[in-house]
Amino acid sequence: MRIMKSIVLLFAGICGCALPALGQLNALHNHLRAGDVLYKQQVEYVDPGKAGANQLWNFSKLKTVNDEYTLEYALPPMEGDSVYILGEERYRKDSVKADELIVGMEHNTMYYYRQTEDSLLQLGHENPAVVLDYTSPMVILRYPLNYGQSLSSAYRSKGLYSGTVDIQTQGTVTTTADAYGKMLMPSGDTLDLVLRVKTLQTIFDVPNETGAGAETKDAGKQLETCRWYSKGYRYPVFETICDLNLADSSVIFSTAFFFPPQDHYYLDTDSANLALLDELWDLANQSKTDSTDRQPETVTLGDILTCKIYPNPVSSILNLEYEIKQDAKVGFQLCSVFGLPVKTISPKKKTKGMYYETIDCSSLQDKNYALRITANELFVNEVIIKK
Repeated sequence: MRIMKSIVLLFAGICGCALPALGQLNALHNHLRAGDVLYKQQVEYVDPGKAGANQLWNFSKLKTVNDEYTLEYALPPMEGDSVYILGEERYRKDSVKADELIVGMEHNTMYYYRQTEDSLLQLGHENPAVVLDYTSPMVILRYPLNYGQSLSSAYRSKGLYSGTVDIQTQGTVTTTADAYGKMLMPSGDTLDLVLRVKTLQTIFDVPNETGAGAETKDAGKQLETCRWYSKGYRYPVFETICDLNLADSSVIFSTAFFFPPQDHYYLDTDSANLALLDELWDLANQSKTDSTDRQPETVTLGDILTCKIYPNPVSSILNLEYEIKQDAKVGFQLCSVFGLPVKTISPKKKTKGMYYETIDCSSLQDKNYALRITANELFVNEVIIKK
């Protein structure tokens, strides 16, 4: 049942059902959790596009630059068994709540966060070259966050570069849920219920005693980060980063990351988001039932197509032998148990007759998948075991 529920979610937009508040971020479903590990693919940078409602983001043609990125969230290291160490600060374990202090580890950098009931704060970060402490923390998110809402705050930081050079910066951080719509993912598949959150961080050197380094329109940088969230998933599914020189608007660096939803393994223990997936399933299923009730005749997929699937369990090549009994538009999609596509044979119009297709499963992880077989507007799901 979990397989079918998640798969229907991917196509909820087709049903036209009234889904819960679009893309809303909240602490229950989107706070960081210690122990969660995300797998990211660095892809070609793409312009994040304009703001507004009902956007379509086409990221389907982006090439992968590096597919070995991971992002891991953990509790801070401890001093003894009663004190957390977070950068230069110490926190008694009995003075903070579970998951209130979080360390994000990514690409040789540790990011320090503090989570309250309604906010996500960044306290600093460090890597082999830089150690930076935010003396006035950056407010990254405030919950709940819905389309059209925005928050802004000032921050200050100090630290060391290469262990010897003093660093002091200041600026503002503005976060806006500025767009929602549908995304065509680099995998070639479509994801609905997507909310984009844009963060703009200005970075200026703190003036020294003589006033040098003061903020002017010809100094400083602006870091633009856009993240795309989809309901039922705690973390983003796509991210773009662009660092600009404010003096001449030149790009210092830019990159993008795709978080393949089928690799969001944290969902196995994320009861809050699994419950949300169930809720969305119920709404989508009710809409489908209402639509079926309006049909004067009942036609099943078996009236159009029969399919033989082998071997199952499969280790490498999955074979599909099928007979089309009447002209139809036929397609196949292999999905994770959470409904995210991993392999697709796009729907094509076919005439009556026998057909043969294959799906290469050799690169997939050993676990259960669901094969969605569609003919016209009908579908059926079959469990596929990869070993």
